[in-house]
Amino acid sequence: MNYRDDIPLSFDDGSTINAVVEIPKGVTTKYEYDPTHQCFILSRCLISSLHYPINYGFIPQTIAEDGDALDILVHNHDPIQMGAVVRCRPLGILKFIDNQVQDDKILAVPDYSPIEKYNSLSDIEEAHLKIYKHFFRIYKQDIKGDVEVGEWQNGTEAQSKIHAAYKAYKSQNLEQNV
Repeated sequence: MNYRDDIPLSFDDGSTINAVVEIPKGVTTKYEYDPTHQCFILSRCLISSLHYPINYGFIPQTIAEDGDALDILVHNHDPIQMGAVVRCRPLGILKFIDNQVQDDKILAVPDYSPIEKYNSLSDIEEAHLKIYKHFFRIYKQDIKGDVEVGEWQNGTEAQSKIHAAYKAYKSQNLEQNV
């Protein structure tokens, strides 16, 4: 099974989106899913005191500006196992540029999270939002990566980004099948 191509964007009417976890919260290793080889590949190890503060993955059937599937951060108390598919509610987006290429991060919560507690970006504790931004500001310093971390934007912006990335994926697949 190809996690990027065989798992749909949503299992329901679009009220949730699917996220495939590549990196569980709390680890110091960066994995990336390779859709060509259909496996998770170790990309690198972070500097010793740094760990992922949030579950990190991608949204299937999307293509972002960097040519990869759209990145997603899954805000959850516990680590989520690599390869797990999580039905999520997008709450916001972190604007991000990596080596002069737009590489935004969707912020979402698992759909089982109480909607009365997590309904918008403002429901995520400010301390968490600061930690996530700081992590992305420094996580490539050891490899001299050039990153620019922007501001958090709301769920409407996140939905717009997801829709555009899904449209890009569908367009690319139509071109390949012609």
